[in-house]
Amino acid sequence: MVPPTAHAPFAIRPARPDDAPALAALMDGIYAERRWFVGDVGPTAGELRRRLRALDPARLWFGVAVAPSGDGEALLGWLEARRFALPRLAHVASLTLAVAPEARRRGVGRSLLRAVEPWAARVGVVKLRLDVRASNAAALALYAAEGYVEEGRERRQIRDADGEDDNVVLAKFLD
Repeated sequence: MVPPTAHAPFAIRPARPDDAPALAALMDGIYAERRWFVGDVGPTAGELRRRLRALDPARLWFGVAVAPSGDGEALLGWLEARRFALPRLAHVASLTLAVAPEARRRGVGRSLLRAVEPWAARVGVVKLRLDVRASNAAALALYAAEGYVEEGRERRQIRDADGEDDNVVLAKFLD
């Protein structure tokens, strides 16, 4: 577990199967914003529980940011890093990162990005990649500050009620 920092009272730890209901609720809230992800709904608590029980730590890292809350923990964000299965691509992991609205701009996303790197080094991942909407200026600034560079742009890739948006492909090399 990564301990809380002086800046933000939260910790980063691996997700557990018993996190599934809170994780599903967090995902539902972020998907409901309809601004960050391409899909409309996230996985159910049951699907998340099964995924976390069957997690192969050599192929997948699933971290959560948690803060003390009442008699338990509140989930503030998550990062999922999935290695590609094909041997020629196994040195690459694709990231999905999201932070609860009330926890944004508190270092949660940055902490999650930094927490995945030791896992990547242990399993032989040398390239972390992700997709982000071009209109997500805060995310683009965070990724740039953490060493991610643009590798490509899929123009007008995303279309919804608000119009069209580019998908930006970013990557960070760890070697």
